Amino acid sequence: MQTLKEYINHFIELDEQEWKQLSSLFKEVKYKKGEHIYGENEVSACLYFITDGIVRSYKLEEDGKDFTWTFHCLNMETLAHRMLMDIAVVDYVSFTQEVPEELAFEVLVDATLMKIEKKDLYALYESSPKWQKFATKMAEDSYAVMRERTFNLLTKSAKERLEILEEYFPGVFMKNVLVDHIASYLGITRQSLNRLQREKEHREHSRNKCSKG
Repeated sequence: MQTLKEYINHFIELDEQEWKQLSSLFKEVKYKKGEHIYGENEVSACLYFITDGIVRSYKLEEDGKDFTWTFHCLNMETLAHRMLMDIAVVDYVSFTQEVPEELAFEVLVDATLMKIEKKDLYALYESSPKWQKFATKMAEDSYAVMRERTFNLLTKSAKERLEILEEYFPGVFMKNVLVDHIASYLGITRQSLNRLQREKEHREHSRNKCSKG
């Protein structure tokens, strides 16, 4: 909870009483690797904040293929790059418009999340202007993540996107996240990702050879 508190205070400063009010509405839930947080076509009635582990959100196509939309984790060091992290594990369209979810959420690394019911969250928003500001800040942050993600896919090369991921979010490689998930997140094929990694290894090997020579 302490890291979640730090994250929230990055957007809006809460005193101890306000934090107690907010934290009293949360329930801690744990998921194992391979589990899904939402059922198929379920309408989101809860908002989850991830505090430990990694979750991926993805869209399943009719042909059985899926593409990774984003990875969800909580790492204060990645706040500088909004392409990489969304701590809110939710399909916002389903949550706000009460329609069946299109995104699925798969636990990649055993995860701990803080769950808050929609009715409790909305009642909190109505209780004071400060909580309404909190709602606005969270919506702005969600948009920032989506905007950064989209702009990177449209304007940066696959090599640049991979470099960003390796620099700011090495955990997806260190924790053995499937290569297919990483490739679809970057908007490239598995073969292209393998090629880019081989090219990087070759460049590093050449630099090390030259430095020793």
